[in-house]
Amino acid sequence: MENKTSKYFKYALGEILLVVIGILIALQINNWNENRKDTHKETKILRSLQSELKVDLQNIKAQLFYKEESISNFTNALDVLSNKKKSTKEELNKYLNTLLQVGGVDLNKTTFNNLQTTGEIRLIKNKSLADSIVGYYNTGYLGWETALRDYTRNQIGPYFMKFDFLPVTNLVYKGEELVFYGTADDFTKAKKTLQDYKDDFFVINALRQKLYNSQALRIEYKQLMDYAKQLNNKINRYLKNR
Repeated sequence: MENKTSKYFKYALGEILLVVIGILIALQINNWNENRKDTHKETKILRSLQSELKVDLQNIKAQLFYKEESISNFTNALDVLSNKKKSTKEELNKYLNTLLQVGGVDLNKTTFNNLQTTGEIRLIKNKSLADSIVGYYNTGYLGWETALRDYTRNQIGPYFMKFDFLPVTNLVYKGEELVFYGTADDFTKAKKTLQDYKDDFFVINALRQKLYNSQALRIEYKQLMDYAKQLNNKINRYLKNR
C-alpha cells in the first residue's frame, strides 16, 4: 500500500508539473504574440510619423522662403522710409505687398494626436525617441506665429485700411488667379505720398515689428526643419537596429 501511495503521489505531482509547464508555455506564447503585435504597431506608427514629417518639411521650407522674402521687403521698405535708399511710392508699395499676410507652419499632427488620445505612445519602447517625438510637436515657434498673426490682424490691418489704398496683392489660389479689385487711380480718394509714409510713426514701427518678428520666425523655422530631419533619421536608426 505504501508503494502504491508513493507511486500515485509521484504520478499526481508529475501531472501538476505538466499542467504548470503547459500554462507557462501558453503564457510565454501569448506574451510573444502580444509583443509581436506591439512591435508591428510600433513600426506602423513610426512609418506614419515619417510620412507626415516629409509633408512638414515641405511646408516649413515654403514658409521659410516666404519669411526670407518678407524680411527682404520690410528691410527695403524701412531703408526707403529712413532715407537710406532713394525710391518711389510705387516701389514702396511693392515692398509692402505682403504686409497684411501672416502665413504659418501647420504641422501634420494626425498620428501624434491619435497617440495621445489612445495612449499608444507607450508602444514606442525607446524613451529617448518617444521624448523626441513629443518635443517636436511642442516647439516654441507657435508663440511667435501667434504674436505676428494677432498684431497684423488687430493692429496693422485696421490702421492701414484707413491710412492708404492697399497695394495690389493678386495671387494664384488652387490654380486660379484671385484679382484684387482696382487700383488707387480708380477712386477719387486722395492718395498718400511717400513723405506721408515717412512721417507716420505707426507705419515705421509696424514695419520694424514685422521685420523683428519675421527674423525670429526664420530662426524658429530653421530649427524646426533641423528637428524634423533629425527626428526622421532617429526613427530610421531605431527601426534598423531594433
